[in-house]
Amino acid sequence: MKMTEIQNVIEAMSPLDLQEQWDNSGFQIILSDDEVNKVLVAMEVTQAVADEAVRCNADLIITHHPLIFNKLNQVNNNDVIGNMIIKLIRAGISVYSTHTPFDKCRGGNNDYLARLLHLCNVKVMDSDDVGYCRYGFTQCEYNIEEYIDKVCEWLKIDKSFVRFAGDTKKRLNKVGICTGSGADFIETAFKEKCDLFITGDVKYHAAQTARELGINVLDIGHYGSEKIFTENIALYLRENTDVCVIMSEKDLNPFVKI
Repeated sequence: MKMTEIQNVIEAMSPLDLQEQWDNSGFQIILSDDEVNKVLVAMEVTQAVADEAVRCNADLIITHHPLIFNKLNQVNNNDVIGNMIIKLIRAGISVYSTHTPFDKCRGGNNDYLARLLHLCNVKVMDSDDVGYCRYGFTQCEYNIEEYIDKVCEWLKIDKSFVRFAGDTKKRLNKVGICTGSGADFIETAFKEKCDLFITGDVKYHAAQTARELGINVLDIGHYGSEKIFTENIALYLRENTDVCVIMSEKDLNPFVKI
């Protein structure tokens, strides 16, 4: 398939007009519209992922987080981002990122997370006017402590990496979710009367707000909530293209257990 044909397949699911103004989804590096035979999918480009793409002779890397996010004044080989850009261009590897569009779109990160968390009757939160957050209902009766254990099991997250604010003994039925950094939606989840809100990157003051509101919040980390991207996009591409799709083995959590 041509590079632009794969772009069209991705954007059929997660169109670029869904992205936020501050986002930079789309091609980060595009070298040509040549045939693409092999694609590496990863949460983001790191040095290890770039080296992996070179080793496996990938023509294209597809990521969730954009390689180029902040303004670049120059491409410098001594800079982390600049070094990766130069390495990939020299190897003839293009990069495409689908960030906020893939968070919002039908079947994207949030819908896929809801499926992995065994939620039913999943819908976009009515009070979320940008379309990130979902809510659904548990299929079995749990208290929050039991459900946290299940979340860690289903997502393969070490429990030492999660944080919680609230009452672990409370029974739950309605669960709200927002992958990535969703602390800004804590009050949205409260308005939706969620028993538990699951997201990542919850800071101290947001946790205090949740506590004052009386809503339970589970922080599974940015990586924990979005590492599902690689599996999700790989399944989609394998169903809708004829290219070889490889899931990165270097897509690792930057935080380590101590």
